[in-house]
Amino acid sequence: METPDYIICLECETPVYTFDWDGTRITEGICTSCGNEKATLFTTEEAYGEMMASDEHHYGSTGD
Repeated sequence: METPDYIICLECETPVYTFDWDGTRITEGICTSCGNEKATLFTTEEAYGEMMASDEHHYGSTGD
């Protein structure tokens, strides 16, 4: 997988542009909004979109 342009902090859903990528996963990142430094609490834009689509499927839409 190519290095993503940015990753998303799963603590506060903020895009993070400074991170380390080993070719397959995030190895390090620091969220300047909430201070999260746990690599496991970041995700790629693609994976985040899949998670959100899965949540909508499982829980249904909350919009009116």
